[in-house]
Amino acid sequence: MKAPICEVCLKTEDILCPADEKKLQDGVISELDLKISRMLYKLLGDADVEFKKAVEAGDLVVIMVGEGNVPLVIGKGGKNIKLLMRELGKRVRVIEGLEIKGTDEIKKLATDLLYPASVFGVNVVYAPSGQYYKVLVIRRDQQKLPAKHETLEDILSKIIGSDVKISFI
Repeated sequence: MKAPICEVCLKTEDILCPADEKKLQDGVISELDLKISRMLYKLLGDADVEFKKAVEAGDLVVIMVGEGNVPLVIGKGGKNIKLLMRELGKRVRVIEGLEIKGTDEIKKLATDLLYPASVFGVNVVYAPSGQYYKVLVIRRDQQKLPAKHETLEDILSKIIGSDVKISFI
């Protein structure tokens, strides 16, 4: 399993090597990344899975994994997700982590995160306060959102590293 921490730190419970300790101190990884990395390692072992990052807002945790790894992390019949939800005490979504180059990647992330609601598009808005992204969701799908739209905006903003607003059209 590929994770943001080394294999030795994955296998140990409470201690981190100096390199991973520095990553934690510098904010490269978070406590949540550590916790999820270790939990996924316990569940999946040495499976060919890449865990990239975990983001949390409200009662929702989003786990970002490598391309094509979503079904492995979810597990047969959702058994891995159910264990993670029980362990964390929060709802869990698994999406593919992408490198953000433009609005196409943001639309893919938003589509994965907001499913089953439909994402119509993503606009870049240049405001006096600075640039932000507007994710356009079809109004009839407003009830289909997996969480409150404020929570989803918060998670998308953390993933992208820029402000995100969800608008209904």
